[in-house]
Amino acid sequence: MALLSGNTDLLDKAKLEKRIASLEGERKSFNKGRRDSEFKLESKTGELRNNTAFIDAMTEDWNRFLSVVQTDKEGNRLNMIKVDGVDSTDEKVIGKRLQEIAKNTTTGGLYTQVGELYGFPIKVVSERILKEGLEFTDNRFVVEGNYKYTYNNGHLAMADPLAAARNFLNAIERIPPIIDQYKAKNEVLEREIPQLQEITGKVWKKEVELKQLKSELAALDRKIQLELAPTPEIADKENEGQQVKPETEVVRNRPTQYHGDTPPQIRSPANEQSSTGNFIDNHIVIGRPGLYVKDENRPKGLKI
Repeated sequence: MALLSGNTDLLDKAKLEKRIASLEGERKSFNKGRRDSEFKLESKTGELRNNTAFIDAMTEDWNRFLSVVQTDKEGNRLNMIKVDGVDSTDEKVIGKRLQEIAKNTTTGGLYTQVGELYGFPIKVVSERILKEGLEFTDNRFVVEGNYKYTYNNGHLAMADPLAAARNFLNAIERIPPIIDQYKAKNEVLEREIPQLQEITGKVWKKEVELKQLKSELAALDRKIQLELAPTPEIADKENEGQQVKPETEVVRNRPTQYHGDTPPQIRSPANEQSSTGNFIDNHIVIGRPGLYVKDENRPKGLKI
């Protein structure tokens, strides 16, 4: 229609609106992606910080253990465990005592110390669990440093007293592999964080173009509105024949009716005042004030 009419303004407007809508959608997607990246950056930065704290604290525990651990001739670490109420250093005796604690102790959800290993406290905690619809007391054991370390999720080997006694040495010896796991996670995070920082630091490059297009659209809109508005010539033609004429007072001459035989007086206004208080020379006032006949030949002041 625009092409046929020879006026392409409406077509240009549609093209501008389409381009603006496309850019606004692109900007919305860009901002959403940047917000997602900011959230990921915050999350991963926090994770890296926490992992580093774990590594430092566990490294401190491991170094402390290495400084006090004893070994045999072959270099194997000795299980120098001590359990409260047990004087023997025999691992089997100690293991049996730990098994008894696992069966009979109830701590009410509190960590309770029952022994130590190289100065690291050994503690047990009782937790209520449901198994096959029945409630049981589950005792779990930990060896405590900066963190609580467990082996076999804190459960003792109930069939083997020797394995039960070595549970805590095994738990401490798991510290280096755990440290390595956190270090591996940090290596990945340290690669991802700079990439996310680069994304979050980007600025959408088409903002200036979008503003320019919106300005062009506003100007084109004004042009179209002006073209659609009626011109003064058309307005005059539309109003032609509809002009309001000024109201005039139409005075009709009606014959004056007289009562009786007394005719109206005709006075020369030279000696009389009109209704307005002015003298009118050489005029004859007939009937009511304001209507008069001019007579040049009648003497002034003549009354009829």
